[in-house]
Amino acid sequence: MTSTFPTEHQPSRRKTSAPDAAAAERQLARWIAEGDEAALAELFDLVGPTLHAVALGISEDTRHADAAVEETFAELWEKRAGLGRLPVLSPWLLERCRAWAIALREGTPVPRSKGLHDRAGDVPLTRRLLRCPSEIRLARISAALDGLDEAEREVLMVASRAGLSVAELGTRIGRSPDEVHRLLRRGLDRVRETLERTLRRETV
Repeated sequence: MTSTFPTEHQPSRRKTSAPDAAAAERQLARWIAEGDEAALAELFDLVGPTLHAVALGISEDTRHADAAVEETFAELWEKRAGLGRLPVLSPWLLERCRAWAIALREGTPVPRSKGLHDRAGDVPLTRRLLRCPSEIRLARISAALDGLDEAEREVLMVASRAGLSVAELGTRIGRSPDEVHRLLRRGLDRVRETLERTLRRETV
């Protein structure tokens, strides 16, 4: 894979001063569309950890998760001229990161991007997490993790912090790879369901 992700970032021309993450994304998108590499680095700091967690949950391999996030931001940089048509970046970033993670896991070509376009009004509830202020997002995730049983929570916490493969996770916590895989899937499904219920309650 060939990446065009900038390897050296210029000093930031300006620090984001937006009141929330969604406004910060819009601000950064304008600067990235102008070719501001520092703004791209700031966007990576803003949403990169969440994208990495999603990719790791799919690929179960920290190397694939790292590559999925890198390729996602490289693709965004290549398509930056179209950022003005996208009201928020998170849904597109999440969609592309998932596509890269699945392709890397399966060893298949990544599906072609549908391009940067206006998808307002058609954003799944779970994707709205990426537009939350970081402190609210972390509180929601923490509450969802608290609802898991001890084994599920342990596997997810170790996976998110250590960035290990399923086999390495099993060695770390003393469980078989099959059991780790089952706990990861069940835990991630339950976390997603909890977050969806939380976000759905806020829309009614």
